[in-house]
Amino acid sequence: MDFKDKVVIVTGGSSGIGAASARLFASHGALVAIIGRNVQRLDAVAKDCETKSGNLPLRIALDLTSKGACEEVVKATVDKYKRIDVLVNSAGKGNMASLFDDNIDGFDELIALNLKVPYRLTQLCVPYLIKTKGNIVNVYEAPVRSRPGMLQFSMVRDALDRFTKAGAAELVGEGVRMNGVRTCMVRSNFLQNYNIPDDQRDVVINNLAEQVMPFKRPIEAEEVARLIVFTASDMCASLNATSLCVDGAASSF
Repeated sequence: MDFKDKVVIVTGGSSGIGAASARLFASHGALVAIIGRNVQRLDAVAKDCETKSGNLPLRIALDLTSKGACEEVVKATVDKYKRIDVLVNSAGKGNMASLFDDNIDGFDELIALNLKVPYRLTQLCVPYLIKTKGNIVNVYEAPVRSRPGMLQFSMVRDALDRFTKAGAAELVGEGVRMNGVRTCMVRSNFLQNYNIPDDQRDVVINNLAEQVMPFKRPIEAEEVARLIVFTASDMCASLNATSLCVDGAASSF
């Protein structure tokens, strides 16, 4: 796979799937713009990318849900690189809430980051992606068995899956592809959103994986990154409106 001189925007690029994807894109020659809120983590990922490619990525530290943030990302990327070839929407968060919880503010936050940000960034990137005949990869959870307390998260996840398919239908005539990569129980900083202490996260995710995952282990971020990079590559030039899954068969049983 050759991404030499191609420009790739990766949201959630300071940790987990986003960071692993940024490193892998860089190793294949891409010019990467990584987006995240934690400056120290962004810097660390950027140094890894520079080691792999010889190019220091564009680092943009901001909250994507803040007013004008998506516009800032696209402007900064185009100002530096003059083009956009791939958008990877991997920033996201989870929550625990059911119909019995008064958590409408948490629901709004979930919609803002997991759904509105990918929609707005895609909208802003489309004019540049049309010029390069580029593509979008949306990253979200695979639809595993419904559980109490996961209602809001499940609703937003399914909406992003529908956006992927309907968006692809709108863009296909312009030569732009849109696909999804779905996963489940990835070892990352995702559990921070549930206020689980740092020293307990591995224990928690390993225990959850024992219950949910057929292979009885979490998915590693690097596994998901490989599928993201493959999906975005020219090796998949006809792959469109598809949601590929790397979840250890968790959504099949």
